[in-house]
Amino acid sequence: MESMQEKLLDEESLVELEPETHSEKPGWKAMPYILGNDTAERLATYGIQANFMVYLMREFNMDQVFASNIFNTWNALSNISPLIGAFLADSYFGKLPTIGIASFASMLGIVMIMLTAAVPQFHPRPCSLQQQQIGVCHNFSNFQLGFLLFGLLWLSIGSGGIKPCSIPFAVDQFDMTTVEGRQGSRSFYNIYYTTQTVILLFNQTLLVYIQDSVSWTLGFGLPCLFMLISIIAFFTGIKFFHNAKPGGSIFSTIAQVLVAAKHKRHLHLPNLEDSYGAFYDPLLDNHEQQKLPLTNEFR
Repeated sequence: MESMQEKLLDEESLVELEPETHSEKPGWKAMPYILGNDTAERLATYGIQANFMVYLMREFNMDQVFASNIFNTWNALSNISPLIGAFLADSYFGKLPTIGIASFASMLGIVMIMLTAAVPQFHPRPCSLQQQQIGVCHNFSNFQLGFLLFGLLWLSIGSGGIKPCSIPFAVDQFDMTTVEGRQGSRSFYNIYYTTQTVILLFNQTLLVYIQDSVSWTLGFGLPCLFMLISIIAFFTGIKFFHNAKPGGSIFSTIAQVLVAAKHKRHLHLPNLEDSYGAFYDPLLDNHEQQKLPLTNEFR
């Protein structure tokens, strides 16, 4: 009598031989908008981050320790917030709305940072290097510091929504059940990481030069322009995007597994030959998830 494991392996083989059907996912049709959005957004956020310590010390007359504390705290928030953003996107909102809302948050933060450079009332009076060395510079006011920190907070909120969702949202546009979709996703990764390298090169060279040698207002104004382009690119392509529905809270699923494990801890494993035994494997109830095929490779 054929075991259940052998039956399931045969079923997986049949699935792999099934002809591919036309996918409703846009694939590469959506990629120009997603890559345009992500590239412009990275140009904006990295453009603010690349030379920000120098900005705090020169334009806000901060000492190195205080400027370093602000910069590192901002980086910490920007690295922690994606955990929250990923949870909210996967559990409740979905990736598309999360990216859209986060883009406006980043735009608001970048505009506020630019205003600290462009508007005299939002930063302390200019101070020469000699004045900084002897400690006679005007200190920043509480309002000026608060406005700056509030802008950084909005940038962290924007990073929390965009960073964890941009790549998964792009991969959602490909049908991973087809050869074309799998090849498209691999090509996307190559293009994505190539653009990241070019972005870092631009921000660490040309944009830093503009901020140091031309104008901080122009140096922060360009990231504002990039972020505006990012938002326009994203909402222009919204009619092409495939928006995967959120799957609910992962923590509730983990809790269900723990409760089920506790209740069933005294049960005996069924016979492997039983058709409804250890290898019972019902079909998935949606097309977003994928099932890993059974294998005897590690036996």
